[in-house]
Amino acid sequence: MFPGVDMAARRRVWIHRGATAVCVLLAIPGVLWWSDSVLFVILISLATQAYTSLGSAEAAEAGDDREVLERLDRIERLLEGTPGE
Repeated sequence: MFPGVDMAARRRVWIHRGATAVCVLLAIPGVLWWSDSVLFVILISLATQAYTSLGSAEAAEAGDDREVLERLDRIERLLEGTPGE
């Protein structure tokens, strides 16, 4: 469907987008009904830290940016009109 795009990577992107939507939706009851709840603040803070660590670990696992950097270098050379190597 999308050439050169890893479907597992696309799935992970949608998982992260879904988790972001859940956090946004939890903000509404958090502000309206749970504003005095210290436990809610503690739990949502811990969940946010855990999710941020998960996202960082996945980004580190995806890792190697050399291919992207090489492509950007080729694009810059084309825009500048300099011949490639």
